[in-house]
Amino acid sequence: MSQHQPLCHPLNDKLRLHYEDTYRGFDVHHRTDGPLVVNYLERSLQTLDAVTRINSTTFAFRVDLRFPGEMSRLPMHETNDVLARFFSFFRYELKRSQAKYTTQLHYLWAREQVNSDKPHYHLMILLNKNAYDSLGSFAPDGSGIYSRNNLYHRMMRSWLKAMGFAQDDPRFHQLIHVSEDPVTKEPWSCALHRDDWIAMNEAVFMVSYLCKAYSKPFAQVGHVFDGSRL
Repeated sequence: MSQHQPLCHPLNDKLRLHYEDTYRGFDVHHRTDGPLVVNYLERSLQTLDAVTRINSTTFAFRVDLRFPGEMSRLPMHETNDVLARFFSFFRYELKRSQAKYTTQLHYLWAREQVNSDKPHYHLMILLNKNAYDSLGSFAPDGSGIYSRNNLYHRMMRSWLKAMGFAQDDPRFHQLIHVSEDPVTKEPWSCALHRDDWIAMNEAVFMVSYLCKAYSKPFAQVGHVFDGSRL
């Protein structure tokens, strides 16, 4: 490792840095704008391993939560309380869906901010695939609101409510971006099984994007990376 590649983050010496395109045998993002954080990679692997022990098969997908561009910076942008509210509302949506099978909500998240006056959040969400195996339509219904019972609409309702907007507010469309498969450019998701290394490698690669050191607002109040309890 050259002298230009420090082992620890300059703003937090407890965070170790990783510069290679593999980690513990899995493919990870190799970024030109800086390294990944080892602590975050470790937490991600622990979470992915844990959910494969809980679920026979896990439905994994990546989304980004964004605030409306026209929204002024508000006190809600100073902390991660809005994200906690999103998860609370989303749990309620999952519970009221009355799916044939139950699911625990597991996730990993990263707070990001570069040029915007507001942060945004990258998430990987992990659900029991017996309960959910599709995000459904991303478009609003015929009235321009998110009233359908698919996962995407449930997430949109949860995010709008977390920000303090009515869930039938027609002003905001697709504030939740579903990440694309880097090869097919289609919305990415996968079915995780603990004996399927290929799917796990794919999930580790996708979640490693959350682990980049660049764009993390370390100087702000609160965590910039975390996940559900294991």
